[in-house]
Amino acid sequence: MRGAVVVVLVGILAGAVVAASGPPEAPAEPPPATAAAAPGTRPAVPDPAEARVAVDVRGEWSWALRELGTGAVVGEGDLRTTTESMIESWLAVDFLATHESRVSAADEARLARMVRAGDDRAAQTLYRRLGGDDSIARMIRTCGLRETRIHPGWWSKTTMTAADASALGRCVTRGPGLSPPWRVRLLDLMRSVDAGGAFGIPEAPALAGRRLAVANGWTRHGTWWTVDCLAGWDHWALAVLVHYPDQGDGHRYGAGVCKAVAQQLFERTDLGIGLAPGR
Repeated sequence: MRGAVVVVLVGILAGAVVAASGPPEAPAEPPPATAAAAPGTRPAVPDPAEARVAVDVRGEWSWALRELGTGAVVGEGDLRTTTESMIESWLAVDFLATHESRVSAADEARLARMVRAGDDRAAQTLYRRLGGDDSIARMIRTCGLRETRIHPGWWSKTTMTAADASALGRCVTRGPGLSPPWRVRLLDLMRSVDAGGAFGIPEAPALAGRRLAVANGWTRHGTWWTVDCLAGWDHWALAVLVHYPDQGDGHRYGAGVCKAVAQQLFERTDLGIGLAPGR
């Protein structure tokens, strides 16, 4: 996919609702993204006619920007890629939601290694203890994901669209299942991801100074790279997925695409993006 791309409004996925205890209920449907904003207030999301992204990508790509409060979303592209380490953010939520009253020091250290350093061995341990694919099925149900597919027995090969990835970002940052102390702890871990994994969206100059909760994933399959960027902050979750042939630049090429998308979306202050809540 090459050349300038004008954003189209994509379907609104189900929003997460807060649950007190027990299995989370099905998410509630958010208000339509096209609903008019009240006079004197900024829109819940950028106007799809105004938000534009033009990135010349040598492979395939897609992105989605979701407003955390309403769940409304804008984006472009229908690429579905393997999630890789991006899905580890859900494994953390699922583990804490089901074990939060009895998290051992060893498990907390394991979880921290998974979230901050992308420790796949730690992720595999938690995935198995959570029932394997049962955990992925809970993610689909809890977060209202519509275009996510399970790869039996292999959490990193779960496939997901950018729209679903942004819904996952909303679910991790504001969804059901976690007590406030554990939510704060998890987001602090995601905001302190090791430098090697905090690429892409946080590198956009327009987001300098923001505290982004990051859940990236990347790997090379044969001669093609998959790079998934997911970040949440303030009232936004942004997901960018890139799939491209390797030309010696590794995952940094995909990271550059993620950075370019974030920069183009958030450098336009007249769209109301990135302003503090209440403004």
